Amino acid sequence: MAAELQQRLDYLIHDLKAYEGFNHRGKGLRNAVKTQLNWWAKTQQDMNTIRVPYLFEDLWKAARARNHQQYIAQATGQDWRQFLVLESDNRHLRIEDKRGHLLAYRFRLPAIYTQTLNDTDYLIPPLPPKKHQRGITVNRHWGLWKKYVKEPRLTSDHYSDLPFSQQWLDANQGLFQHLSDVLRLLEPEMFVRYTSINPFLPEGIQPACGAWYACALNQGMTTDGEAHFDHSDYYCGLNAVTGWGDYTGAKLILWQLGLAIENTPRDAILFLGRILTHNSVDIQGGARSMVDAFVHQAPLIWKDRQHKELTGYGRKGKSGKARKEGKGKEKAAYDIAVEDAENAESAMDAEDPGTDEELGVMYTLRLGEAEEDSD
Repeated sequence: MAAELQQRLDYLIHDLKAYEGFNHRGKGLRNAVKTQLNWWAKTQQDMNTIRVPYLFEDLWKAARARNHQQYIAQATGQDWRQFLVLESDNRHLRIEDKRGHLLAYRFRLPAIYTQTLNDTDYLIPPLPPKKHQRGITVNRHWGLWKKYVKEPRLTSDHYSDLPFSQQWLDANQGLFQHLSDVLRLLEPEMFVRYTSINPFLPEGIQPACGAWYACALNQGMTTDGEAHFDHSDYYCGLNAVTGWGDYTGAKLILWQLGLAIENTPRDAILFLGRILTHNSVDIQGGARSMVDAFVHQAPLIWKDRQHKELTGYGRKGKSGKARKEGKGKEKAAYDIAVEDAENAESAMDAEDPGTDEELGVMYTLRLGEAEEDSD
């Protein structure tokens, strides 16, 4: 056990560099990371783990279908009331595919963060509610964005709501840092992927929500949302969602998995919003407001281009090395896809041409080859 811990520390600190810049409060970085790992293991002791009979790779490939409406229709052809309901409690909840790859995760937040969300609600400028795919709600986006522009900037909502947008984000940085710390413990490779953009951003621009680049705010929800998936988001990325207000409970439906995840105030849920069709339903007790922290695909495409231009290297080594092993048509398709993604008017239909590589980086099995499950 001690040897495994030391290997894990070496991997996180030296190989992955997941804790660069981490405030170890004078205790030494290795000791501080060890404390984090021990704390995390303790919080997961009674964890409820649900393994679904699907593979991440298959869900991921299906979500890349060009016909979004057809994809959603196929996923929602059931009555969610027949789904398994995962009731909220103090235990962590982990939902994983049949090889153990993470699909969703629920845990209880310290009360101070939900209280701060309630206390800072007044900072969000009032707008009339509108019918939206999240339900009848007030919807806005604050933070880092890259739609219709050549390089990342803040969203138009962020600018138009200043100074209140920045005041709200500043007041809730404790929440976003806590969520980021959890992400680093759950999926350290994803945390590093998200934060790798930071050195490349224009001066004065930075991610708004810890590791996550931006957030959607939805206020005053009382009705069911429409089933959807977040088709501008990073394919391999976890979103982070939590709520506030006078509601007592709601359910997050994950249609492909046939699951209804109950969530109450103080619950946070991390899930793959880009590949899992989802919506919130059955809001109880009052109005629910929520913050959804996310990473769009387009900024990461932009970052990879910047890195390649500066170093001559892509994510897997020297530029073009991996692609030379493929056919000429594959290389041409890669180049066209990158150019299209950079110049597209909207990032909504742009795919990261290197996304296939993420399966090898983050979602291949960590501990050797697994035996296929027998049906």
